[in-house]
Amino acid sequence: MKLGKHALITGSSRGIGRAIAIKLAKHGVNIAIHYYKNEEAANDTLLKLREQGADGFLVQADVSNPEDISRMFNQVQDKFGKLDIFVSNARPDMSAFYHSPMEITLDHWRAALDSQAQAFLLGTQKAARLMLDGGRIIAITYSPSGRTG
Repeated sequence: MKLGKHALITGSSRGIGRAIAIKLAKHGVNIAIHYYKNEEAANDTLLKLREQGADGFLVQADVSNPEDISRMFNQVQDKFGKLDIFVSNARPDMSAFYHSPMEITLDHWRAALDSQAQAFLLGTQKAARLMLDGGRIIAITYSPSGRTG
């Protein structure tokens, strides 16, 4: 069954975000593929979407930057006109994000909050305005504590 819906998935050039994008594409969802640095991986994801019969476009943004978040959603509005699904999934690279409690600085702490909690809050506010007939908002976060203690 083809849905004909539109989604924005942050961090969809790789990993979990990419897998979600490909799965949604199998159901006819067109995807705004967000990436921060790895445009090559984002282009590969777009190719995989098209192989599934869906389409989309790339959007580059730093989700810890409110101006980038606004620009990203403006691009989604320009290309899709609406949004049905928003998946907040992006996070910084592990080395830039995780530190032991005795080594974490306030800058690291703020970066963690900005890239996860703030990005989700601002993204949700922007996404809801584009969800004309309702929609789905999903937040995915990752904690390595299960592996590193």
